[in-house]
Amino acid sequence: MATEARHTTLDAPRLAKKKRRPWDTAFHAYVIASIGISIAALVWLFGVVLIDGLPRLTWDFITSNPSRRPENAGFYSPMIGSIVLMFWTALVAIPVGFASAIYLEKFAPTSQAELDSWARNIERRHRDAGGGGLGKLRVAWSRVWAKIGPRINQILEVNISNLAAVPSIVYGLLGLALFVQIIGFERSLFTGGITMGLLVLPIIIVASREAIKAVPSSIEQGAMALGATRWEAVRKQVFPAALPGMLTGTILAMSRAIGETAPLVVFGGVLFATSQASLNPLESFDSTLWAMPLQIFFWKFEARTDFQDLAAPAIIILLAILVVMNLAAILIRNKFSRRW
Repeated sequence: MATEARHTTLDAPRLAKKKRRPWDTAFHAYVIASIGISIAALVWLFGVVLIDGLPRLTWDFITSNPSRRPENAGFYSPMIGSIVLMFWTALVAIPVGFASAIYLEKFAPTSQAELDSWARNIERRHRDAGGGGLGKLRVAWSRVWAKIGPRINQILEVNISNLAAVPSIVYGLLGLALFVQIIGFERSLFTGGITMGLLVLPIIIVASREAIKAVPSSIEQGAMALGATRWEAVRKQVFPAALPGMLTGTILAMSRAIGETAPLVVFGGVLFATSQASLNPLESFDSTLWAMPLQIFFWKFEARTDFQDLAAPAIIILLAILVVMNLAAILIRNKFSRRW
């Protein structure tokens, strides 16, 4: 019996191989070939950029401003512009994204029965307190929200998931129409940062919600069992535990924003300027809107080949910044993440 069982175990992989259909094998080969071609193309492009860009990547290139003369042109001001742009992007997207994720995951009502119970509790507390003007308004609002709350939250969740897949150029059109045409802001680093904040906001919300979901519900329930309110349990227990995952998703979203060109071009970003950039965000309300992707775009499509050659070292700098941001995300995840 033992010999027969051993033979059956040894023959199992052989039988599994025989049962594989030709279409499965063909699809497997297609996937492997597609991955190989993609990696080969990426390696080839990266090699071409390194070969063309490393001889021109000098300290003068990093510390000089763009110029009408290619031999004097540098990449300093676009780098400073991208830093200020990312400051406003983070200032807009991170607080709103974290707060939205916490609300949708922990406090948004998910069922009509839950909201009806909440409204009845408010009405009962109002009666016990003897009534009052503000209390009546709160009771009326609780009844209205009990009827429309689940639908609104469902609409929010669906739209946030859909907005994460919207092409970036659409956000450029939105920023141009909303902030420049309607509100009347200038086309500056500040307005560009707000637009980029809208671009990465859905990504941050989705990533933060997944990080909050990964925290076991027993953490929150244990805190509430010891007398904490739900807000205290979320703020002091769930949020700190989910923060490494939330920061990882945020850094990855910011690394996408720093390389975006299409929304800034549509928004009205400057493709060529020789003025000095400032690191002070308070000076960005009327400063020139430029960034590293815009400068690379201008140099690459310039008619003079001397300017085209400057795109390669600029791409190396942008890639180095992206690699550093992704490494930071990996380090944060590996150092502070917990396995529950």
